[in-house]
Amino acid sequence: MKTLFILIGLKGSGKTYIGKLIENEFNIPFVRVENIFKNIKRDRHFSDENYIKEGFTQLEKEIRTRFQEADALIMKSTGLTDEFKQMLESLRKDFTVKLIKIATDPELCLKRVRERDCKEHINVSDSDAEKINELAMRVEFEYDLIIDNNSKTEEEIIKELRHLFIG
Repeated sequence: MKTLFILIGLKGSGKTYIGKLIENEFNIPFVRVENIFKNIKRDRHFSDENYIKEGFTQLEKEIRTRFQEADALIMKSTGLTDEFKQMLESLRKDFTVKLIKIATDPELCLKRVRERDCKEHINVSDSDAEKINELAMRVEFEYDLIIDNNSKTEEEIIKELRHLFIG
């Protein structure tokens, strides 16, 4: 069965970084969620309900399309919205879904958000990032793996991931 790996964590926790590591190390395509949301953003605020709904609808379509040619995919999310949870349940009907929590100190996350390249991420203010992360800290799922991404090296992260991807 085809498998979708979802990295879940705070803004700035390192989901994109780890998604790229997985793509490079395990040859699992990384679905760039921000690209999908940026393509439909226009002048809407990131919290606009219609924008969020349209974004997750497009994301699910993209995942289903990409699964026509791939046995495994990886994506990322804060896991915050009802739309994410609805998409998750819909995808679980047709695919194996593995959830990976990226656990990172919230202050380090905010520092990373301030320093990161906005070409790759949807730009948010410091106060918006704080609000999102406050809500995201309450998100709980049953995780298949939890990675502490405060100070681990690439090699240490890959070693932890290897258990999930290879066994």
